[in-house]
Amino acid sequence: MNRITHFFSLLFSLLVLVSCSTLTQQEDRSWVENTNTGFSIGIFWPPVWEHTTDTQYKWIKEAHIDFIENVKNANLFTEEQNLKMLELADRYGFRVSIADPRIFGSDDDIRSAIEVYRDLPALEGYYIKDEPDSTEFGWAAAIYQKLVALDSMHIPHVNLFPNFVIPNYETNHVERWVNTVGAENLRYLTFDQYPFMINGYIRPTYFENLEIVRRVGIKYHIKTSAYLQSVGIIDAYRRPTPSELRFNMFTALAYGIKRPVWFTYWTPTDAGKEIFMDAIIDPKGNKTDLYEPLSKLNEMVKPIGDILFGLEATEVFHSGNDVPIGTQMLPDGYFWSPVDKADDLLISRFSDNRHQTYVMVVNKSLTVSKQLSFQLSDDVTHVDGFAVKNGRIDKRSMAKTNGQITDHFLPGEGKLFAVERN
Repeated sequence: MNRITHFFSLLFSLLVLVSCSTLTQQEDRSWVENTNTGFSIGIFWPPVWEHTTDTQYKWIKEAHIDFIENVKNANLFTEEQNLKMLELADRYGFRVSIADPRIFGSDDDIRSAIEVYRDLPALEGYYIKDEPDSTEFGWAAAIYQKLVALDSMHIPHVNLFPNFVIPNYETNHVERWVNTVGAENLRYLTFDQYPFMINGYIRPTYFENLEIVRRVGIKYHIKTSAYLQSVGIIDAYRRPTPSELRFNMFTALAYGIKRPVWFTYWTPTDAGKEIFMDAIIDPKGNKTDLYEPLSKLNEMVKPIGDILFGLEATEVFHSGNDVPIGTQMLPDGYFWSPVDKADDLLISRFSDNRHQTYVMVVNKSLTVSKQLSFQLSDDVTHVDGFAVKNGRIDKRSMAKTNGQITDHFLPGEGKLFAVERN
């Protein structure tokens, strides 16, 4: 009798093991197949509660936004407020990452919050922490892991400091976060770095930060996300122009970012010592002069982002006379080189799992449109360029003359090319 009991006990244990293994595989596959995992453009700091209305959410949709990141500081922290945001987002066809205090509570609190939101169609994910310092990594990672275990379909939100804040940033902050939460759990590696300084310059560490995050993302096989600057802060950051919005978006894409998030959409008030200039929507709920440029930019970028989402930025180089710190100069004899070596450009090579080569070129000038020519190596047999018209990709064969192609670039504009090589 004991042997029979022992046999069935072993059999039961084996079945449980197989069941758990199958569940894990299903959860992993569900994350891969989840429609929320494609290229998406987000906004940070949504309309405040009194402006959580049909009109405002219609405008968000018309700006070609895919999701809102709600945060604790926006004072949209109750279940009622989150459900209202989710209802409006569902009505207009985008998503919300909710902020609910139960996420920071006991296991039962976390479970009860997830049960409220998990099955709602407009749910994007769950806010945990914006810019945790290293002493908070253990706490934030523990919540992140619990959320992934309980709801594998949605994205926990943690956003890292920029590199000028943390010494030994790559190992002491970025990789430390990845290893604390576990690369297998991390949905996106996310950071912020706002380039447009009040003194008129680009922050010197901007490109270095993008390069570090690109490198770590590739090392651990994690897709990357970045905050883009759409607002000014008195005595710190200038308010960006439409060309600077374009520069911020395309330089991020050139470094492999798959999930850009505009900071901020709504103009924050009562933000302590920080005094915000008007963002995309002003504090009274009116569109500012940046609304239309941002909307058109998002519409143009999304079809290109859909292509880039399945690609890896394997090489990123700078050309011109001044190469930013922490980045690489375009090597001599590269298969895609500007004819004018003084052209200040970003040139990225992307590849997919079929070894198809793509090149993205970004005009780094913030004020000057340029007609740019590129010398191609002899092994380049064909080049297709991608342009977006009415929200759809237009693929065109690029004419080659004496081994060169030419295209026109607006200030800050990036263009994507598919390259065939022998």
